[in-house]
Formats: sequence, C-alpha cells, structure tokens
Amino acid sequence: MVSNYGVLRGSIDRWVREDGDGSSPHLQIRVLDGTGQPWRIAVNVQSSDASHVVYWLVDPLRGHPLLAGLPVLPTGFTAAPPSATSTVDYVRAPLFAWESGVALRPSGDQPADDLQDLLILHLRSCAEAGGEVYAFGSRFDRNLNKPIDREFGNTDGLHGIHNIHLNQGNVGQFAGDNGVFRDGGLILAHPDRFVGLFLAFQTQRVPTTESGAAAAGAKTIRELIGGALPPATSTAGPVYLERALLNPAGPDAGREVVVIGNLANAETPLDGWQLVDRNNRVTTIAGLTLAPGGSVLVPLDGSGAQLSNNGGNLMLRDPAGRHVDAVVFTADDAKGDDRFVRFSR
Repeated sequence: MVSNYGVLRGSIDRWVREDGDGSSPHLQIRVLDGTGQPWRIAVNVQSSDASHVVYWLVDPLRGHPLLAGLPVLPTGFTAAPPSATSTVDYVRAPLFAWESGVALRPSGDQPADDLQDLLILHLRSCAEAGGEVYAFGSRFDRNLNKPIDREFGNTDGLHGIHNIHLNQGNVGQFAGDNGVFRDGGLILAHPDRFVGLFLAFQTQRVPTTESGAAAAGAKTIRELIGGALPPATSTAGPVYLERALLNPAGPDAGREVVVIGNLANAETPLDGWQLVDRNNRVTTIAGLTLAPGGSVLVPLDGSGAQLSNNGGNLMLRDPAGRHVDAVVFTADDAKGDDRFVRFSR
C-alpha cells in the first residue's frame, strides 16, 4: 500500500504546469500552511502508459462523513487512520458515480481543453474566494532534489504530497500500492461549499478486495466510463442498500436496522450475504429472501456491523465476497431519533 498517507491542508499560492515533460507530467501546486511553510502537491496528469487520466468533478460535494472533520484539522500535513470519516476510499465510501468520469489529455493548445486547465480553473476559483485545499495522498518520504522544490521553497524536499489519485485496483508493477481507505484527491473548501476533484488511471480496476487488489470480475476505469452519458446520480445494482434505522430509540446496540432493496423482477435469496461497517465488523445474513421489487429489514444485533452516530460507511457483499454496493451517511443523518433514513446517492 502507499506509505505516509494523510491529508495536507493549506492555502493555495500558485501552480506550475508540466507540458511535454517526459512520461509522467504533473501539475505542481504550491500551498502554504499556517506558519508560512511552503508545500508542494504533485498531481499526476498522465499515466505512465501515456493514457489519459480520468477525473470526477463533484460540485458541490456534500452529504459525506469525511467533510465534518476537515475544518478542525490543523494546517500542514496530518497522518490519517483508515476510516470513512478521515480518509478517502472511492469504492467503500463513494464520492461520485463511476460512469460520470471523463478522460482528458494532460496538455492542449486551446484554453480549457486539458486536465491541467480544468484543475487550474478550480484552484484559481478557490484561491480567489479565500478558500483552502485539502489534498489526500502520500507525504514525500525522501528528498528527490527536484528543481520545482527549490522554486517553491521546499528546501528539504520533504514538505510535499503525491499519489493524489485512486490507490487501489492496480495490476502489474503498481500492485504494491494497493490498499483501502488510502485513495488520493483534492477537496477545495470554498466559503460556501466543498468541491471535490478525484482522479484515477484508466488501467485501474474496481471493485476491489479487502486488500485493495482488483476483485474477480473487476472492470477497468476505461470500461466504466466507456463513453456513456453520465447519470444524474450514483446508480445501484439490482440489490442495493436502501435505508437504515441509524438512531433507534434507546440504546443503539441490537436495535439498528438496515433495509436492503431489490430492483429485479425476481427473487433473490440473501443467505450468506454480508453487511460490513467502517470498522470491518461483519453481519452475515441468514434466512431472508428479497421478493421481486421488494425490500427486507436486516436487524443488527450489535455483535457485527454497527451504524455510528458520527457517520460512516456500509458495504454489502454477496456470498462469494464480491462487492455489491456501498453507501455513506453523516452525523446529521443520524440526528433524527427513531426514524429510517434513506441513503443518498
């Protein structure tokens, strides 16, 4: 898995494009922490195989448990433990619809026609509004003695962050980077909203296993974006996580309930299916069958998956362990006492 994972918070100062610079160009972003220390964010804008990087723009980004903790983070770099409330996982704590991704070339000869143009557009808008950036990825672990660090004032070469992209579903030479809750990305904090910029390489694959490796039958990002028109909302499969009793009356343990829905016009037995919470606690379902177009209530007895009132994520797996669906919920969702909350998509 990628090392030294965490989040860098700072104010956006300036950026430098890399056009035609070898096989792995980056957009280099200079940010300042609260002490004035400069940091470098290195954002891949082309894959090592020369394919175009895929991006997802989420504006506004809302309804995700990760957002509540951002304003209380100190400026500079903070190491982050794996969790839907503190780190990024495109698969287990969804932020966007996979099909809405767009592949863009790293450089072009017209305004607003390449990935660096798009990133700069949003960085400039955030900076001019007095906002900040939260960059998720890996802190530099050694001084590479790059000229850009000297230009940015990063004199020791260690004040920087990279791997600002999906960090799971790799095959081949980058398989060692696979992990969960270690994905990269940029979240721009405007005075009135958050904006998310998320990136992946077309050869990466989802869904992934609990180690972050490509699961059996996983599709490449290239296949997922496939030229299809982006859907208005994130889509679920025939069997999906519909809603939950997040905050039941009385003690939560043993009283929470998850509702699983069925969009298919056929029965689906749920024996052996699993609900997995943000701490990897598992509830295995037994004796329940989904009617065509119906729903079933799955009580959580407190010994397996649980739904935190502070927000989190929930995953659904089939009996073969394949990832079927994932949702997130926030502390605000759990405020309503003793009522079911429909998961947002």
